[in-house]
Amino acid sequence: MKSVLKIFGTLILAEILTLFINLTLSFSGHLLLRMLCSVCTCGILAGLCGQAGYSIAETHRKQHSNLKKIQVFGLGFLSSLPFLICWVVLFLAKQNIFQPEFYRSYKLLCAPFLNICNMFSTDISALTLPVSGLIVLLCLSFLPMAAFCIAYYATRHGKSIEQVMYHSS
Repeated sequence: MKSVLKIFGTLILAEILTLFINLTLSFSGHLLLRMLCSVCTCGILAGLCGQAGYSIAETHRKQHSNLKKIQVFGLGFLSSLPFLICWVVLFLAKQNIFQPEFYRSYKLLCAPFLNICNMFSTDISALTLPVSGLIVLLCLSFLPMAAFCIAYYATRHGKSIEQVMYHSS
């Protein structure tokens, strides 16, 4: 239960930080600034989810407990679940099954991807979002899960963040 709360707390923190960055830099419509901001916000999301994976793995290491692979995958999936739910609703909005104006809400609910959304379509309607945008946003929805699982397994197998970052071949 603590792990689930830690993951959701991490996601809320990532949402607040990335929304602040996006709204602070929203004055510029320049493509280069949007790309830089997208890298930063996705990096913040991945970094915080990776930190959650590291923290949970350290706790399990100290308690000499071990999660099964499916449990780690489940926790990782849980970190991507809010983004996946929003993506499904966005997909339905694109198909005109749900309100197409949900795209505006999607941008705010998935703040790490706000500038990526604006690179595909600045409109408020999901009908203007190209299929390539939907595919990219779906792939990005799995970013928290990948960061969490990689950090968890790296930590459980005795690798510290410094060893992974500064390893010279």
